[in-house]
Amino acid sequence: MKSISWAGDCAPPLTLFSKVPASGGTVKHKKDDEMLRDALVEGVVMGIPGLSVAIGSGDSLAWTGTAGYSDILRKVPVKPDDRFCIGSITKTFVARVVLQMVEEGLLDLNQTAADYLNPEILRGVPNSEKATLRQLLNHQSGIPDWEFLEAWIHKGRGDQMVPGKIWNKTETLEYIRNAQIPANHPPGQRYAYANTNYTLLGLVIEAVTGSNAAAEIRRRILEPLCLENTFFESFEEVPGGYVHHYHYATPQFKKAAGIHPGFNEIRPYLVESTIANFSAEWTAGGMVSSASDLARWALAIRRGELLGPAMQKEVFTYYPPEDPQDSEEEYMQGVDRIKNLYKQRAVLGHSGGTLGFTTGMYWLENTDITIVLLTNVGGMHSGLSPSPIGLFYREVLLPAALKYLEQ
Repeated sequence: MKSISWAGDCAPPLTLFSKVPASGGTVKHKKDDEMLRDALVEGVVMGIPGLSVAIGSGDSLAWTGTAGYSDILRKVPVKPDDRFCIGSITKTFVARVVLQMVEEGLLDLNQTAADYLNPEILRGVPNSEKATLRQLLNHQSGIPDWEFLEAWIHKGRGDQMVPGKIWNKTETLEYIRNAQIPANHPPGQRYAYANTNYTLLGLVIEAVTGSNAAAEIRRRILEPLCLENTFFESFEEVPGGYVHHYHYATPQFKKAAGIHPGFNEIRPYLVESTIANFSAEWTAGGMVSSASDLARWALAIRRGELLGPAMQKEVFTYYPPEDPQDSEEEYMQGVDRIKNLYKQRAVLGHSGGTLGFTTGMYWLENTDITIVLLTNVGGMHSGLSPSPIGLFYREVLLPAALKYLEQ
């Protein structure tokens, strides 16, 4: 297929998506997208305030669509290029920078964070002197997670949050220092997802490059791939900002986090959390992006753009822990494989969840089909199971997208 310019003077190495109207369409021929538009409406009816979807097929952006509101009170509709916080999808960018630095001889995946960081940064952080960079990448370090500690939840997402506060990049580590919480397990024994792993990787990137992580991701990934709607919230200017956001204020969330006085109730069990920022999440989950940017990024991950063959193989190499625990997930180096998400079919990619946002960027295994979903409602600490967003993605959006592409 002939290469299509993505934007301006950018010249990424592979064929790019062509931009299509928000109402849908493909580079080849018009399709009936009513089923997809209906699916998005169903998502709003299910209680999602606003959502943005992008579907990639091959090297094309097959369809984009939005529904609901970016600002409920002012009834501002979601627009195709609106930005949402992408939460832990941020980890896919961080992992690629780490692997690029390995290619350049700047890092060694068999070394530890302690080999690169000032000892004071890691003081009292369990397992930080034992876990390798690879074990940080694939969440087998055993280092405890600051994200689910009661003290942090209240200050980071709840009633003790200070609006406008920009968290220091090492500040979240204070919640796990000096045996306040022990290691989950010895490095390599089990898989245990922890934001701390990617906080440490961000610190390693900065220590070795002498630059900040946001600048490295921009120079190494965002600019070469022309991802013009992707930014590090709190650590870069975000021209035009991003959408308002909301959170499920269930009894369990109230117990775990408390409701901040600035979180106005929109309707029963839904509050607006727009006064919050994502500086505490940083390299673990603090980026904002658009659905079409993430569809383009998924293509780059899948095809190995910006990496050589050896490191691209590393991205998709699963290192089973000593105790695999029969999980439905296989977490590799910044990429998660879920075995049976839809009709016994596996997907690869990443999800994200923060205060006020729930997102997913996945492609079906052994296909070139990518489905990105961004929503401006969060379910962290809410106890909702199944997640309303996960249910919508799996039971409504994914079937509609596959049916659309089969036309």
